[in-house]
Amino acid sequence: MKKNGFVFVETIIAIVVLTSSLLLLYSTFTRILQSEKTRVYYDDIAYIYRSWYLKEYFNNLNMLAPIKKIEAGKEDYFVTIGIEYSDLFNNNLNEMAFAGKLLNDYEVTNIILVRENKLKELKKCSLSCSLDSSKCDSSMNSTDKDNCSNLYTNISEDMINYLKTVSIDVDCTYLFIVEYNTCECKSDGNCVNCHKYYSWVSV
Repeated sequence: MKKNGFVFVETIIAIVVLTSSLLLLYSTFTRILQSEKTRVYYDDIAYIYRSWYLKEYFNNLNMLAPIKKIEAGKEDYFVTIGIEYSDLFNNNLNEMAFAGKLLNDYEVTNIILVRENKLKELKKCSLSCSLDSSKCDSSMNSTDKDNCSNLYTNISEDMINYLKTVSIDVDCTYLFIVEYNTCECKSDGNCVNCHKYYSWVSV
């Protein structure tokens, strides 16, 4: 009887040790997977070059238009740039058509222009904060909490997750951030294996 009890205790200890090991292994695997995802989908050199080219293209148009909008305080965090932003093109329909084709060819789904000193505030925003201001970072003031609550209606959670990883090691005032959605498209027109890529360049 005593021997059976000892075996039972040994079994329980073995199960606890095995469970703890599996949980640790899962946690490590998840962290490595997230790190690999960040390495592959964030700031890949090919997409950085695409973003630089797009930034140069918009610079040659009227990049001052969205910058002035931010400077004037009309936007709290960022300006979304696209063919619908007519001030960029000075109502030049040919330029708008070319820009639309360029963005489509580059598989661009979103471009934002954000001021560097606002990026720290953006990093504090999370989905839980946007849904419940009591869950926001304690260092945030009421205005920033209100801005966070509106943030998720303008850009995706994936974009916000990318913004939280951005580390600025150059002197810049604005960041030109691009979201790409790259898919493998078959001859029948069906696209599969879509992945979002992100990169930024300074303005």
